[in-house]
Amino acid sequence: MTEYTHPILIKGNYQVVAVTQDEQYDPGDITGYAVLTMAGARLRQDMTLEDARIWMDKLVEEENLQRAEAPVRAKPMRQRR
Repeated sequence: MTEYTHPILIKGNYQVVAVTQDEQYDPGDITGYAVLTMAGARLRQDMTLEDARIWMDKLVEEENLQRAEAPVRAKPMRQRR
């Protein structure tokens, strides 16, 4: 059984896609939703768009917190001769 994904929402490095059995997108044929990375790795499958959106928002928020907490490295000063 082949599944096709159709992007619905994109935020940060993640996207929510509608999953269908048909290559052509038809809102009536959606079998579920999935959260993917921008590279296409499936992180989670959900039955509702709202659940997938909440999960994606959580991932984006965690990623932003990690960036904020990461120490900024200063470049070492080079001595001129």
